[in-house]
Formats: sequence, structure tokens, C-alpha cells
Amino acid sequence: MSIRYALLGLLAKQPQTGYDLFHTFKTQQIYYWSSTHSQVYKELGKMEEEHLTTHDIVYQEGSPNKKVYTITSDGERHLIEWMIHTMSKPAKIKDEFLIKTSAFHVISKEEAISLLQRMKAHNEMVVTGTGQWKEQTFQGKKPGYEQVGEYLTAEYGIRYAQMYVDWCDWAIKEIHSLPENTES
Repeated sequence: MSIRYALLGLLAKQPQTGYDLFHTFKTQQIYYWSSTHSQVYKELGKMEEEHLTTHDIVYQEGSPNKKVYTITSDGERHLIEWMIHTMSKPAKIKDEFLIKTSAFHVISKEEAISLLQRMKAHNEMVVTGTGQWKEQTFQGKKPGYEQVGEYLTAEYGIRYAQMYVDWCDWAIKEIHSLPENTES
């Protein structure tokens, strides 16, 4: 159900197409929420049926027409009610790499270290890319309140990815320090 509130929050900033909303998930909200293209459009349809959003059609010559969605006043009230009166659930960690990590004992130390190095490199790219986006967007200044959400969540993404980088460094050192075979 949280996809609904993520979409309403994005639409409360400005009207957007379904494609724009999906792209925002992939670029700005990837650190704390993921969604598929079909989930975004399915939820937009439900929200429109419930009068939380509406859309205008933008006619385009040579391209398919597009729907630009806007939050309604009911949608904004629904979002505010959820934000203020609904207790957030504890975060659920679903990290496929940690499942792999829990089974490192079935591969060699070198293979485990290689996997950790690849994960570290990926997260270093996230730190760099998100840092660049944040710098381009805010130019070293604190945002106005209308952009505080993007500012805070970008910083969360940077810190989360940096934590992963630091954890990979620690895990690599730990593996290096272990004997090859610990069976007795």
C-alpha cells in the first residue's frame, strides 16, 4: 500500500506522467522503495477510481498521447492523514546479497572476496552518482522546505551505500584473517 503514498507524495510536488513517476522511483527513491512499471500504472488507475488523482491528456504529434496525473484535494488529505496518523512499520530488509553472504562457506575465500569487491564497487558508484545528483540539484546549499524530502532521502541513500562500502571492506578483512578450513 505504501506505493500509493509514494505516488501521492510525488504528485503533491507537481503533476507527472506515469513514466516520470516510475523514473523517479528508479533514480531518487531506489534507496528505500522499489516498484515496477506495471505497479505504478496499476496504482495510478486505482487512485483515480478513488478520486485521489485525476489526469489530463497531452496530445502529441508523432508520439502517443500521454496522461499527466495530478493529486486531488481528497488525495492530498488522504496523504496527510496517512503521514500523521499511521504508525510506520519497522523497515524490512530484503537483501539478496546478504543471502549469498550467509552461504559463503560453500565457495572459496577468493570467490567470496571477489563478490564483496563487486558489491563494494557497485555501492561506490551509488555514493558517487547520488552525490553528484545531490550536488547538481542543490548546488551545495540547503534546500527550501519544498525540496526537503529529496534532500533528506538522497543523503540517506548516500549514507546507506557508504555503510555498505564500509561493511564490504570490513568483511573482506575478516575473510582474509580466517583460516581456509575451520573444521575440527
